[in-house]
Amino acid sequence: MVNINLNYAYLIKTDRFINMYGVCMTSRALFFGRFQPVHKGHVKVAEDILKTHDEIIFAVGMSTESHTPRNPFTAGERVEMIRLAMRDADIPLDRVITVTIPTLEVSIASVYYVVMLSPSFNEVYMGNIPIASMFRQAGYKVRIPTPYHREKYNGTVIRTLMYNRDPEWRELVEPSVARYLDEIKAEERIRRILDKTETHIFVEETD
Repeated sequence: MVNINLNYAYLIKTDRFINMYGVCMTSRALFFGRFQPVHKGHVKVAEDILKTHDEIIFAVGMSTESHTPRNPFTAGERVEMIRLAMRDADIPLDRVITVTIPTLEVSIASVYYVVMLSPSFNEVYMGNIPIASMFRQAGYKVRIPTPYHREKYNGTVIRTLMYNRDPEWRELVEPSVARYLDEIKAEERIRRILDKTETHIFVEETD
């Protein structure tokens, strides 16, 4: 069965697909996330994806936002962490692609925007349910990554541990990522961002 989708004809035969010119293309999966920071849960998803695909595309979402409570790290820092984490996990970097995606509206147009910014892909992995539904509407196969100890491998949990200077966060990321976060003084940045935000909110509420 052949499905026409965004100028590509996909054949459901293994995970490879054939383009409209009959050329066998590399099987790629798009892994969408904010990666704030990159942790061992992300690495587990990447390993699972690469069991069935030739390559993985890390789509770094909300790439234009940084130094905020939810997105303290820049797009460049997140790309750096992805590469470090893949090396630590012995994943060849020639199987890894990274692209940066700005904040998206929940609109079918966002799907085509991602397609323009990314190499071709034939499957999408993401946990953002509204955006995932847009990809499904556009005809893409979408998988919600299986939670991997979500209670600890979770960006919010890790950032909270970093704010509290709890060394446990170092066990939740790859060793090279932990060293990199130390180099960029990530704990100090998160404390500065959150303390400033809380002070700002307090002042507004008491005015």
